[in-house]
Amino acid sequence: MVQIRWEGFAGNLVQLQEQLDQLRQSAGGRAVVLIDSAGRLLTLVGETPQFDLTTFVSLMAADFCATRELARILGEDNFHTVCHQGEEFSLYLTQVTEGTILATVFDRATTLGLVRYEVRRALPALGGTIREGYGDIAASSVDLEDGFSDEVLGRVDKLFGSRT
Repeated sequence: MVQIRWEGFAGNLVQLQEQLDQLRQSAGGRAVVLIDSAGRLLTLVGETPQFDLTTFVSLMAADFCATRELARILGEDNFHTVCHQGEEFSLYLTQVTEGTILATVFDRATTLGLVRYEVRRALPALGGTIREGYGDIAASSVDLEDGFSDEVLGRVDKLFGSRT
């Protein structure tokens, strides 16, 4: 388990990780990652990836932000989930609270339907644990304007070897 210290989180992180691991097992996922909307890793349960986790987490948050803008353009308040299906691995992203995103990484040993079902079933408890942990502190207090775009673009350039 990768454990990251949450600023302002006074809740039971062990309980939260146990809930995430239970979700991972019931959904048949390889890993469950909890991130904030600014692209910072909060915690990960399951298999630790063999690639740059910081870049991966930043890209997931950017992907979710882009999806939120697509929803706005279409006149929706928000799209609450994003799914990427690959040949070997797939990724299911969903909003837990206003400031947190849950990512479930799974392979062909499970199905998207099972992952969606188990995530939807787990969301109320996960959201409650996160909100309880923050107490009066709003989980959505992250400002994406403060250098987020530059950080993500820098990491994408580094990832793909682009030069500016």
